[in-house]
Amino acid sequence: MMPVLSFLPIALLIVLSLTRNVKEAVFVVFAVTTLLFFYWGRGLAEYSGTLVVSAFTTLNILMIVFGAAFLFHIMEKNGLIAKISSSVAEMHPANEMRFFLLALGLTGFFEGVAGFGTPGAIVPLLLIALGYNAVLSVAVVLLFNGLFAIFGAIGTPLIIGIQLPLQLSDELIFDIGIISALVSVLTVFLWLFYVFRVFRKKGYELRHKKQVILLYGLFAAPFCFFAWVAPELATVLGSLIMLTLAVLLFKQKNTKISIRPWLPYLFLAFLLLLPRMFLPLRTFIGWEIAFLSLFQTEIGTVFRPLQTPLVPFLATGMMVALRYGNLDLGIKVPLQKTGRVLVVLFPSIVIAQLMIQSGGENPSMVAHIAGTLAETGQFYPLISPFLGLTGTFITGSTTVSNIVFAPSQLETARAIGLPVELILAQQHAGAALGNAVSLFNIIAAAAIASLHNYKEVLKLTLLPVVIGGIVIGIVGYFLVVV
Repeated sequence: MMPVLSFLPIALLIVLSLTRNVKEAVFVVFAVTTLLFFYWGRGLAEYSGTLVVSAFTTLNILMIVFGAAFLFHIMEKNGLIAKISSSVAEMHPANEMRFFLLALGLTGFFEGVAGFGTPGAIVPLLLIALGYNAVLSVAVVLLFNGLFAIFGAIGTPLIIGIQLPLQLSDELIFDIGIISALVSVLTVFLWLFYVFRVFRKKGYELRHKKQVILLYGLFAAPFCFFAWVAPELATVLGSLIMLTLAVLLFKQKNTKISIRPWLPYLFLAFLLLLPRMFLPLRTFIGWEIAFLSLFQTEIGTVFRPLQTPLVPFLATGMMVALRYGNLDLGIKVPLQKTGRVLVVLFPSIVIAQLMIQSGGENPSMVAHIAGTLAETGQFYPLISPFLGLTGTFITGSTTVSNIVFAPSQLETARAIGLPVELILAQQHAGAALGNAVSLFNIIAAAAIASLHNYKEVLKLTLLPVVIGGIVIGIVGYFLVVV
């Protein structure tokens, strides 16, 4: 009975989100998961501790939402967003090429330097400024980020999510990274054709498909190369090389691309990279407040207020305000966006934490999910990516999905006699793809883009993510059979 009930929150979230709306789905599943939590044998103290953990997780995301909305609002007030749109127009005469150049290049760049949902907070707004639909802009950025999240910010999902918890060797982590990068590059390449179809259905012109595919190749080739020689830098370097080559190849003759309106984003990138270059600063922003043994339970959390991009966002926004002499910061709009996302975000995070923390005398809901899927035996490679995908769907993080499910994936691989590096690569690749359907990511990115219909974004991202999981599973199964 318990294995069946373990899948109930996820099934309800998907079905109700698609048939009703995301807000209604979250509130219904919040109530259902609360009942299941107590049915699992957990008490009021554990429930209260879970709410506290969820509150700090919510605060982390809200800090990103507010910071990104604050910076964009100030840049828009001072005319920089309009100037960015004008400068992008010099890169290529076709609007769809500008769309894909920003969607691929900037999403990869900001994921590589910051992670923490930063691409979803920045790039959709720039795509909307080009004249594109908000639903399409958010969905495409989240889909592409399913590739960039493989290495995230300097390899965090792989190192923190898999290597350190499982104490794996550098050689094994190298193999996991390479395999997951290659299958993800293939998967996102297939997604391009789905995006092309959506483009046409939304009524936008698409006359340069071959050039868009070439653009993707300009990222994929250096990304795979650096995944081999410097995986923690693969996303950043792949994005920068793609952007540079694209400008050289596609820029219109006798035009000059102004970088002046881009300076705030360059400054933001510098601030985000600074802790990685300056070790004492990395130690400083790692300052944390620990809340251990909440309500005398084993549940605890750590809050690192300086580790999110909030401070760089605020500092960049203040720099823009001072530069243009407009000190009317207008924080009302960013606060309104942050408030709207809070209503749906907090209960959705509680759902995830209740599923994770439900384990006491009995295995947790997520442990039951993992155990049930492990019973597929030699067909397990077909299922393995979906475990990672599920982890990101319910937690909103590639890293956390790996922390939660990688141990059971490792144990299952050893028990069945499957290659450990392959199964963990499937877990990792599936977890990265899951960013496109994670309600946390959808709600946060949509709120910043002033989009209230979360269901439409999920409708666009769910099918390609499921197909991506199937592709990764088939590739893994084929490698095992061969």
